Amino acid sequence: MNQKEIFDIIGGKPAFTLDIKGWLIYYNLILDKILLHLDSAKYSSSLAFHDNLTEFEKYVVLLEDKRYFNHRGVDLYFIPRALKQLVTRKRIGGISTIEQQYIRTILNRKERTLSRKHREIILSWLLAHRACKKEVLKSYLGSAYFGYKINSCDEASLVLFRKNANEAKAEEAALLASLLVYPLPKQVIHEIKEKNIQTPININNFFQVSSLVAPNWSSKISRRLRFAISLSQAK
Repeated sequence: MNQKEIFDIIGGKPAFTLDIKGWLIYYNLILDKILLHLDSAKYSSSLAFHDNLTEFEKYVVLLEDKRYFNHRGVDLYFIPRALKQLVTRKRIGGISTIEQQYIRTILNRKERTLSRKHREIILSWLLAHRACKKEVLKSYLGSAYFGYKINSCDEASLVLFRKNANEAKAEEAALLASLLVYPLPKQVIHEIKEKNIQTPININNFFQVSSLVAPNWSSKISRRLRFAISLSQAK
């Protein structure tokens, strides 16, 4: 369910900016729809069958939101990081919590605007007070975008390794987690599926294949993978 469908159901935004009651109702109605998705999506992947975090989930938290279990949907540490990116004129990124990424996925809004970020922050804070952290994480990874026509961690893992995400070993899990930033492009998926006809792919021949058909992407995902592994070793 995207944002337009939700707006159609709840009747759109309040007419007046200072209508506090109206905005409270508005955001809570959107949250109710997100919670409905959460309730159905938390069992949509192999991650649902693990009470403890899988290797893959650990890498996602490490890369995407390392303070995930210590904040309530909004991590105030993002403020100095965002200011530093502004001062150094770097592209602003890496400041969304997992709740915010999940909400962005559900609402299907990707525009880089302050109004979108403002909406995500409010909904993330509300979501963190209404839902279990582990359920949000599992629901997000069961519906996130991992590549061309791939909207689930299990789909991505099956394409790459012929196994579900909950079975991914350390390096495989790190590669899957890296796809959230650098999703699998169409040409790489096609080439991997061709190779998988003969044998399940491994990390080494994955990079052999991807470097041939998408060298720039392959270089980026390789750096992200090394970064993930270095973070894990530094813990």
